[in-house]
Amino acid sequence: MRAAEALEFRQASAAEPDVRMALKRLVANIFDVDVTPLDRLGHDPSVVSFGWWREGELVANVSLYRQSLVLMGERVDAFGVQSVATRPAWRRRGLFRDLMTRALAHADARCPLVLLTTGTPALYRPLGFRTIVETAFAGPFEPHGCPPSFRRLSLASDADLALVLDLFRRRTPVSDICAATDHPALFLLKAATQETIALVHLPSLDAVVAVETPEPDVLVLRDVVAPAIPPLAAIAAALGGSATRARLMLTPDKLGWTPTETTQATSGWMARGPYAPEGQPIMLTTMHI
Repeated sequence: MRAAEALEFRQASAAEPDVRMALKRLVANIFDVDVTPLDRLGHDPSVVSFGWWREGELVANVSLYRQSLVLMGERVDAFGVQSVATRPAWRRRGLFRDLMTRALAHADARCPLVLLTTGTPALYRPLGFRTIVETAFAGPFEPHGCPPSFRRLSLASDADLALVLDLFRRRTPVSDICAATDHPALFLLKAATQETIALVHLPSLDAVVAVETPEPDVLVLRDVVAPAIPPLAAIAAALGGSATRARLMLTPDKLGWTPTETTQATSGWMARGPYAPEGQPIMLTTMHI
C-alpha cells in the first residue's frame, strides 16, 4: 500500500493518553461528535485502536470494543466496531479496507461475532456484514402496580452518575432474547448528547429507565437498567401514570406486556457471524452513538 510509505501503523489501547486525544479529534472532525463527556462519565477500557498515523496525528482509524450480549438465553461475547474514519486527504488509498482487515482478523481470532452500526451498510457488506432487521413494538396498556415515584437524573451530578453506574454493575439483561450488557460508556454518551432522552430513576423499582416523551400519553422506552426487570405497567405507574400507550425500542419479553403493533425499525446494526435471534421480532439497544 503506497500510502503506508508516509504513515505509521499502530495498534494501541485507547486508554493511552495520546491515542485517546487523537481519537477525540478524529471523531470530532469527521462526525462532529464530541466524546469529551466520557472523560468524566467513564471511557470503555476495552477499546483498541487500529490506526494509521502521520506526524503524531491519527489520519485513519478502526476501533474495536468488547461486547457482552444475551441472545436466545445464552451469554455471547462479541466485538463492536466503532470510530471508523479517514481524514479526507487520505481517502481512496485503501486505508479503510486495510484497517478493517486488521481489526477483523484480531476479532475473528477471539470470538465469532462482530457487530457495528452504520448509515452506509453497502460499505461493510463486502467484508461479510449483513443488516440485522429490527422491530419497534407498540400498543396500549394500563399503568398499575406502584404509586408515582420518579426523579429525572442529571449526568452533571456526581451522585446521579454514581447511581447509574451502581445499577449498571447490578443490572440484569432487559431481554432474554436479545439484549446487550455492555460497558455503560455508549449508553451514557447517548444520554449526555441527545436532549430528547431522559434518564429517570424509579426508586420503588430500583431501576433507571431511558425514555423519551414526544406526547404526554405515549411512553417511549429505550432501555431499563435494573437488577430485576419490572413490568411495563409498573414502570409507567412509577413515571406518573399519564401514558396509556407505549413504543418500545427494545425486545419486550421480560416486561409482562404484549404489543399489538410492530414496525420495522432501522437502527443501523450489522452482524458478521452467528446472531441467534435473527429473523425474529427483536430490538437491540439504541442507547449508543
